[in-house]
Amino acid sequence: MKKLTIALIAICTLGLAATVVAAPPAKSTILHCGCQWDGLDASMNYEEITISSKSRGHDAHVVGSIDSCYTGDEEVEVGVFEPTFQDFVRNGDDCQLSGPPLGDPIASCDSFDPEPVAGDECGSEVID
Repeated sequence: MKKLTIALIAICTLGLAATVVAAPPAKSTILHCGCQWDGLDASMNYEEITISSKSRGHDAHVVGSIDSCYTGDEEVEVGVFEPTFQDFVRNGDDCQLSGPPLGDPIASCDSFDPEPVAGDECGSEVID
């Protein structure tokens, strides 16, 4: 029993040591083309954000992809409101500002012409 206890303590100690030694993935800074709501209007603008270099979610944020952006609440009955949305098509890809290279399809922002900056518009409202 004593040997089993010592073995379990050793295994747990090694497990904890491994998690302490394992470094978290490096971070990269990107300009993300996404929905923004200012309280009156919806738009798609570049915003500087930090993501894990292992993140793949932004790979789909390319020219021509569509996001449904929040545009406010509509009263459907007296005192009952529902959120409303409008589709926007991206006119600009997400791009990388710094950090470990993310690779295709996220290119470096300085390879764009013109080079985007945070706050630039990057999407157009889809007219039905």
